[in-house]
Amino acid sequence: MARARADTLTIGLDASADALAYAARRAVRERLPNLLLLREPLESLALESFADELTIHFPWGSLLRGALAEERGVFEAICRLPRPGGLLTLAFSVIARDGRAPLSTSDIARVIREYRWSGFTLVEDRAVGRSDVAAARSSWGKRLDVGGRRPGHLLRFRRAARRPSLR
Repeated sequence: MARARADTLTIGLDASADALAYAARRAVRERLPNLLLLREPLESLALESFADELTIHFPWGSLLRGALAEERGVFEAICRLPRPGGLLTLAFSVIARDGRAPLSTSDIARVIREYRWSGFTLVEDRAVGRSDVAAARSSWGKRLDVGGRRPGHLLRFRRAARRPSLR
């Protein structure tokens, strides 16, 4: 995103120091002064209504559980970041090999409900294709072969102008 939109501050968060070091070397080589890289748990960021767009590509661990509204603290941190009117895009892939059951249609419906209750409107709900992985430039998504041998799902939401007062 930093390369495609030079006029936009892009913040990259990752739990992997190696992934961030690789991204930092590329940012220097490609002269991307609009890229900020952080190795910080999402839930520890003291930012609210900050992002025009928040994109989470193929998370795992606590970020996956948070994105799927299973880990409350992480989920609430995700919901705090987009500004009113901002976009939130989740691209994920869960299969039995990950140590959990693949997501069913009712699981996806539950996730959508949780975001709706948190002030988001569903904009898009579909399978992830290889072109999505390529557009995301996600080496992790490519390594997993999401959209190929491995299924993936994409949910896109828009944050409401104001948060709902009641669930």
